[in-house]
Amino acid sequence: MDEEFSTKSLLWSSPLMEKALSLRREVFVEEQHVPEELEIDEEDKIAFHLLVLKTEEAVATLRMLPHGESIKIGRVAVKKEYRRRGLGTRLVTLAIEHAVRGEFIDAILDAQLESIPFYEGLGFLEEGDVFMDAGIPHKKMRLGISGR
Repeated sequence: MDEEFSTKSLLWSSPLMEKALSLRREVFVEEQHVPEELEIDEEDKIAFHLLVLKTEEAVATLRMLPHGESIKIGRVAVKKEYRRRGLGTRLVTLAIEHAVRGEFIDAILDAQLESIPFYEGLGFLEEGDVFMDAGIPHKKMRLGISGR
């Protein structure tokens, strides 16, 4: 990732949280037509969020939630004009590092079908059948991390 980008760790109470939510609205609600009431939910209040900024502009974000012995990664969003620059890879890698430090056994996520190759490139494996989430086909994916 270029040095012009900075990564911040956020909790719900962070003053930067609105920037993360605004980016998610742009990507999921405006671009992908996910209903806003499905996009921003109660889990956001208890999640740990990562945000990439270019100067003051939010350009990438994700959230992580404990899910039993797993860490669940979700809401991975990169601003359209900043895609394919390694920002998503950097965020997911940081989330995995967080999971390792937290002694979780694996990282799980629900990937949109078009994003599966991205996650496979990071070592995630597909699990189960295709399912619909907010009208978009997804598949569960998992990355074992214990012993890393």
